[in-house]
Amino acid sequence: MSHAAGVLAVALFAAAAAWTGLRARTSADASLPVGLGFVALASALRVPVVAELLKAHAPAGTHEVAKHVALVTGCLFVGVWAYSATTGRAPRTRHVALAAAAVGAAMVAVAVASGPWTTHDLDAQVRDRPLMWGYWALYYGTFVTATATFAVSCVRTRSRRPLRLRWGMDLAAAGAVVAVAWAVVSFVAMLLHEPGSTEPYLVLGVRTRYLVLAASVLLTVGIVGQLASSAAFARERRRDLHHLHAFLVAAVGEGGSLGSSAAVDEYHRTIEIFDGLTALALHSRRDDVDHVRIAVPGSPREVILAYQLHVAATRRARGDAPSADPDDWSGLLADDDALRRLGRALRDRTSLEESTRVLAGV
Repeated sequence: MSHAAGVLAVALFAAAAAWTGLRARTSADASLPVGLGFVALASALRVPVVAELLKAHAPAGTHEVAKHVALVTGCLFVGVWAYSATTGRAPRTRHVALAAAAVGAAMVAVAVASGPWTTHDLDAQVRDRPLMWGYWALYYGTFVTATATFAVSCVRTRSRRPLRLRWGMDLAAAGAVVAVAWAVVSFVAMLLHEPGSTEPYLVLGVRTRYLVLAASVLLTVGIVGQLASSAAFARERRRDLHHLHAFLVAAVGEGGSLGSSAAVDEYHRTIEIFDGLTALALHSRRDDVDHVRIAVPGSPREVILAYQLHVAATRRARGDAPSADPDDWSGLLADDDALRRLGRALRDRTSLEESTRVLAGV
């Protein structure tokens, strides 16, 4: 890897590790910055200045083994994070750490048992060291498995998310595919390397440094972009649901006290939102939809439902008896996104003038 490309890869992964580390809130979140930190270390060991320094002061083979162990360790942690983020299931962080330590220790043990090494380049000496095939199986096998898991986890759930919540993982998945291509090209190049040659064998003329750089850019930009867009979406969601909660508390008059943490408060707000909607649903009518459509023509469903809430709240405030045939809102409010859109409609897409027109016939 050229000096400039190596430094860029290190900077990208180190910045991503620091940024995600500052945002980590749980042990599952910690897998990502830990993994990116190890990948940044592996990238640093590929920088020519660092590589030459280590080769000059460490036994032959140390640089290669350290680089490989750092890379597979980082890929294991990042792969587990992607699997957890997209499926909600993942092994415990300490179990991942134990697996990474076991793979790394096995690679070191095989490399030591295959020594002594006469040069720093392990690729050029594997033909007469059969134990090293176990080393390469661990290295490339773990790397490809973890990286492919990352890519598949991103692709499997992309259709469930809107573009703004999937573009980052799409980029990262593309980076993972490029990383797998790098592993395949590197392995084939090692197999076809001429004994004694100081020049690497180029598969289809491809220099792996460019694959490494492309994978680094796509992965880091994709992961950081995904987290940034998710954080922005979460802020909008909280704001929308807060407005819906405030409207329902004002209409129903049953606001709870704050809990011991933000997570507890959010849980209570969610319960109060459903309680408030249930209370107002009792004062709705099935023909309210047609009434609102006539008063506010051309409105989307969440805006119509927002005005239905105004109508139900007005009936409840003046003491009307519950409706004999209340409207069924369960299908519209069955998912979190529907609640978020309703909160935004109440906040941004209803007006006093139109509310007056809707309520005139109630």
